[in-house]
Amino acid sequence: MVDQAVILVGGQGTRMRPLTDTRPKPMLPLLDLPFVERQVDHLARAGVTTIVFSCGYRPKEIEEYFGDGSSRGLTMGYVVDPEPLGTAGAISNAESLLHEGDVFVLNGDILTDLDLAALVAHHRGLGADATIALTPVEDPSAFGLVRTDVDGRVIEFVEKPTADELIPGEPYRINAGTYVLSAAARDAIPKGVQVSIERDTFPLLAARNAVGALASECYWRDIGTPASYRDAHLDVLAGLVSFIPSPGASWVDATATVDPSAVIGAGSCIGPGAVIASGAVVDGAIVGGGSMVGEGARVTGAVLGRGVTVGPRAVISGMVVAGDDATFPGGLVIDGGASIASGATAGDSEAR
Repeated sequence: MVDQAVILVGGQGTRMRPLTDTRPKPMLPLLDLPFVERQVDHLARAGVTTIVFSCGYRPKEIEEYFGDGSSRGLTMGYVVDPEPLGTAGAISNAESLLHEGDVFVLNGDILTDLDLAALVAHHRGLGADATIALTPVEDPSAFGLVRTDVDGRVIEFVEKPTADELIPGEPYRINAGTYVLSAAARDAIPKGVQVSIERDTFPLLAARNAVGALASECYWRDIGTPASYRDAHLDVLAGLVSFIPSPGASWVDATATVDPSAVIGAGSCIGPGAVIASGAVVDGAIVGGGSMVGEGARVTGAVLGRGVTVGPRAVISGMVVAGDDATFPGGLVIDGGASIASGATAGDSEAR
């Protein structure tokens, strides 16, 4: 059993703005819980008892939420990179809170129901220093292709391969952002400098034939953009994530208020304390906690942060993303993509 883990939560979540203007990406809710708590739950189910958060952007909010972990029967610790140290440097920065045994490492923006026990078994069966979970993709050109031998050892990393670098018929598998690292792998990371585990540490170890890889067909999603964040909600509602029970075709927090004449369509998620007024329609959209959708308004496919106001008879359709406390004036029509900064009013020049 691996009983310790590091979750890498240091990024600023720039691709998720404006949702991350006011909070770290791992604390964005997935239905009723912060996304990172879903990762904690997955680890705890696998027998992990110690979790270290390697932080960077807005670390206080994560620490204040989880505390020392005792309320969850866990031990939780926190380290903050004094400056950006890269993914490997962030792991090394957590070393003082780990023991010498194997450790799980998770990227803080990955939702997966990967079989962690199977990953550990593969790691130890190979006697590897590091083992990477792999997930299949149709097109690896935007990722880093990982090639393995028949035993499941990494033989090559190909960063963003071009068409002529691909081998006909080969499986396209990419790094899935979940690892098992031995003490030897962590010792290979230089201390106090910026190091990428993907581009520096793993290729170094693979040259020594010391990196394993386990391909899995499990559920996997990189929640790095508002569109993928919205899709993660749809996946949970559809029951695709094995350890998160689906509440049904849509989800409305028990503290939200929905007028009897309002319509909540499939794929919608309504956060705590939100108000959906008479005649309003919310369809396939995320409405954050404390938000207000006014009388006769229609919100389709959008992602709204906390405290957002949609005025009466406004029509908000498509990949519209609004940061916390943004406002859509009554009667406004937006059809298509738009990004409204936290606290801004849609239609104002500074809103986008």
